[in-house]
Amino acid sequence: MSQANPKSAVNALFPAPIKVGEGVIVYPLSLGHYALLEKTNSYLVSADHIPDTFEVVKTMYICTHSAKEVLDNFDRLQDTAFEWAERLPPYLTDVITRAIKEQIDAMMKVIPVAGNGDEGKKAETVS
Repeated sequence: MSQANPKSAVNALFPAPIKVGEGVIVYPLSLGHYALLEKTNSYLVSADHIPDTFEVVKTMYICTHSAKEVLDNFDRLQDTAFEWAERLPPYLTDVITRAIKEQIDAMMKVIPVAGNGDEGKKAETVS
């Protein structure tokens, strides 16, 4: 936990949903959300491409619904995501995007740093 800002670290450990308006809530990113984003090859977890509009809408839908709800209807994800998006005003795109970034930032604060600090050391050879 961060010694510099313990409140920030506690908030990161227990992130809250973010209400963005029009009844839309951006959920804290769970392992389930991450798995769904990975399964759809979302730009949030796979930076090897530029997303098209369909991918952006599906990603927003995943981040604004419970992972279980998305998984239960996964075979209809694109249709369900577009039915949901159809009722939202365009200005919400930026608001949802900022809230998703906020949830990702909160998650990143609690992810342990990989490695043990010996990455720069080389093994000695025995002659």
